[in-house]
Amino acid sequence: MWAEERQQRIMAVLASQSRVEADELATSLNVSRETIRRDLKQLEALGQIRRTHGGALMLHHVAEQPFHQRLSSHTIEKQAIAVAAAALVEPGSCCFVDAGSTTTSFAQALASVSDVSVITNSIDVAMALRQGQGSMEILLLGGTVGRDVPATFGASTIDQLETLRADFAFISPVGIHPEAGVSYFDLAEAAIARVMLKHARRRVALADASKCGLASRTIVSSCKDIDVLVTDLKDGRAFSQAGVGAVVHAGE
Repeated sequence: MWAEERQQRIMAVLASQSRVEADELATSLNVSRETIRRDLKQLEALGQIRRTHGGALMLHHVAEQPFHQRLSSHTIEKQAIAVAAAALVEPGSCCFVDAGSTTTSFAQALASVSDVSVITNSIDVAMALRQGQGSMEILLLGGTVGRDVPATFGASTIDQLETLRADFAFISPVGIHPEAGVSYFDLAEAAIARVMLKHARRRVALADASKCGLASRTIVSSCKDIDVLVTDLKDGRAFSQAGVGAVVHAGE
């Protein structure tokens, strides 16, 4: 069997199962594990999969919905996640908040918390906080304004973030997977989230159940680097086992 044919077979298995084990592939394709390892390495180099210990995961490259559509999807779940996440923030805290529909809901819940500083690249987050009743310092990062997401991105935004530190980083990824970790589709959004996580004392991922178990094309951190996952997912044990510090179930 030619390598191209093997790799097509591997991708067919991933399309139906989302993940594969190298030993199982070697047996089913009647080749050595080393041959499968080379195939997986080539597929990863092409951006088709993400290799894991003992196998591989499918990377979902489907583009996100436009931002205005995301604002109206899973709204009840996002509001519950927002309230649970805001309860983590104590007065006097400084928070990084990245751009996303879930973090926009979070900002609306956080707006009533007094004596909090927020550093964000999201125009919507900044405006939601500004309309709140709490005493709050808001720093909107400069940079190039995105075409879809109302937020700033680019080298100047990253340069500003590199000089800052915060107690919390609240991020809203495209997906979080127990093995693949936290991921984004957009490279510029991923770059912002990566620096926020790096410079925060506590790192919090906000993800409704539709995002849990999903791996997109740009990985920003492993689950071990996330201190808290706030989600409406009923069973978060897989993420606890993967190294997430705590799983907070929204609504409880």
